[in-house]
Amino acid sequence: MMENNFLIRLYVVGFLMLIFSIGIFYKLFQIQFIDGDKYRKIAEDKTVKNFIAKPIRGNLYSNDGSILATTISKYDIYIDTKIISEKIFQTELSSLCEKISKFKKTSSIDECRRIKIARKNNNRYLNIFRNIDNKSLEKIKSFPILKYGTIKGGFIVENKITREYPFGKIAERTIGYERVDENGNFKGVGLEHAYGNFLRGKNGIVTKRKISNGQWKILDNNLNKNPINGSHVFSTIDVEIQDIVHDNLLQQTINFEADHSSAIVMEVSTGKIKAISNFGRTNEGKYYEKLNYAVGESIEPGSTFKLMSIISLLEDNALDTIQKIDTKNGKLNFYGYDVRDSKEGGYGEINLMDIFRLSSNTGIVSAVNNFYKENPRKFVDRISNIGIDKALGIEIKGEPIPKFPHPDDKSWNGLSLPWMAYGYGISLTPLQILTFYNSIANNGEMVKPKFLEKVVSSFGYDYEFKKEVINSSICSKKTLDIINKMLYDVVQHPNGTAYNIKSKYFNISGKTGTSQVDYNSDNINYNSSFVGFFPSDEPQYSCIIMINKPNKQLGYYGSSVAGPVFKNIAEKIMSKQPNYLEYTIEEIERELINNKIASTNQ
Repeated sequence: MMENNFLIRLYVVGFLMLIFSIGIFYKLFQIQFIDGDKYRKIAEDKTVKNFIAKPIRGNLYSNDGSILATTISKYDIYIDTKIISEKIFQTELSSLCEKISKFKKTSSIDECRRIKIARKNNNRYLNIFRNIDNKSLEKIKSFPILKYGTIKGGFIVENKITREYPFGKIAERTIGYERVDENGNFKGVGLEHAYGNFLRGKNGIVTKRKISNGQWKILDNNLNKNPINGSHVFSTIDVEIQDIVHDNLLQQTINFEADHSSAIVMEVSTGKIKAISNFGRTNEGKYYEKLNYAVGESIEPGSTFKLMSIISLLEDNALDTIQKIDTKNGKLNFYGYDVRDSKEGGYGEINLMDIFRLSSNTGIVSAVNNFYKENPRKFVDRISNIGIDKALGIEIKGEPIPKFPHPDDKSWNGLSLPWMAYGYGISLTPLQILTFYNSIANNGEMVKPKFLEKVVSSFGYDYEFKKEVINSSICSKKTLDIINKMLYDVVQHPNGTAYNIKSKYFNISGKTGTSQVDYNSDNINYNSSFVGFFPSDEPQYSCIIMINKPNKQLGYYGSSVAGPVFKNIAEKIMSKQPNYLEYTIEEIERELINNKIASTNQ
């Protein structure tokens, strides 16, 4: 009986073991032949993985090939001590340690000890160099053991990419930057972001295998896809002119303790931006390129807009240059609001030439209001035909649309027309104002501001950017001749508002601007500006200087605050023109110093 019970239990155990064995064999069969691909993929995903290989971002250059922004590659070097064969390790380790010690100026014995300990501990990711440049990397590739590469020599290279700006703070906001946010979207400012589609390049793919300590090693296989490096972008910026503009604008901004400032230099015939600077004041009273005010700040232009009003009057035959306009003792009143001239008592009866030369507010407002008050739409449409009521469409982000009231607007009232006539109730950026004035210098042709010369791709494709015309003719030749004479007289005529910036080397044409800011408050401030071109007879460059909210105790008129900056920049630029002038920057600077001393002694 006991023997039977034992046999029964033995059979049960044997049967259970058989069932268990069958289950194991089935599971192995299922894993190997039925779900094999699935589990192999899971295992491979945990040990082998594809990573994005980032391209090298293209360089941003000035017009002469000077680097404004560049990508610098630095490398960290590691060694997989486990993969090296014993024969190679024993034969070449001492030589490798000698090379490393000379390169790092360390002890050869210590380097060998580190590597031997790492091999004993199966360290597959031992760091031997950090932040190596490309030239040093090429030298290290020839070192003993490492010369055998990744598979035989355990040579591992990690590339770290950084963006550097050789000119530092000069044109910092215009050069700009570009970054990727947490959602993978490109964000940034300036040329770096505006032309990021050229500079970025295209990602590649690199396959890596997971090794010890959570590290990954690159595998040499056919699945790797090299990234396409970014194209090189050549801007229109001239580093010499940029340096001149930067220094002179910054100095005057500091001198007048202004809130912020901007300056632009444009090549007349092409619209190429040769220099652009912006300064904003910190809470500590220091200045840096805080925002791109030249492109992104829309302000009431004040007197610089009077030229647009005069073009309208001349084109519509509202009056000629001889007809007298009564300046009403320097004061006009519209619905309880005054328009005043800077000169107490006004200028009496003067013609259109004098209105502009003297920058008479009452004169220009009277002329515009008398002719257009019954049909203000005609004035607004004339301004629109010039083309200054639309955004320029530049690639740098942040350009606002110009603000111009229209008789169809609900906000239009009896003040709209007279206020527009001398540059209030409207808003334009410094770049938009300069683009209009540049068209006067360019025989009436308005061109779009141009920031790029060409793009050179990594595979040899070149693309040059052409000049873009906004308006082939902003006005008639007759009107153009008259307003050119007006702009000339502002600086060259003894009664001109900018006679103080007359140069003894060449002629300058332009217009002063002194617009009120916060005029509805008890603390009125001013924006001081000067916009024009030089030389007057054969214009090469146009330029605008905008100094916002200078200390009123030190000065605020466009002629005394912005005008001198324009003159200094113009003379220094022209002194560099070959075979054009017989003077040097040193002579100009001596004259500036002498003028400053004379002014101090008065």
